Amino acid sequence: MVREIQTLLLSHKHIHLRWLKAHAGYLSNECADQLAKEAITEGDLFFLPKPLSYLKSEIKSAALSIWQDKWDNGETGRSTHDRA
Repeated sequence: MVREIQTLLLSHKHIHLRWLKAHAGYLSNECADQLAKEAITEGDLFFLPKPLSYLKSEIKSAALSIWQDKWDNGETGRSTHDRA
């Protein structure tokens, strides 16, 4: 998602991101705050995928589990394991 946003920003040179002090009366910022509050309270939250680090951890865990199962139950791995 971040890469998609970066690509969009790079392809639209007229869009600039700047820091604004919160709750200082900036109309656009107040509007963004209101929309964020509505998204939270109305229950129509858009789906954000889990962080990449979490997904990598889950994939690694699943791969290790599959490997361990094949090691424990497969003939090649088991015969190597038994010799040790």
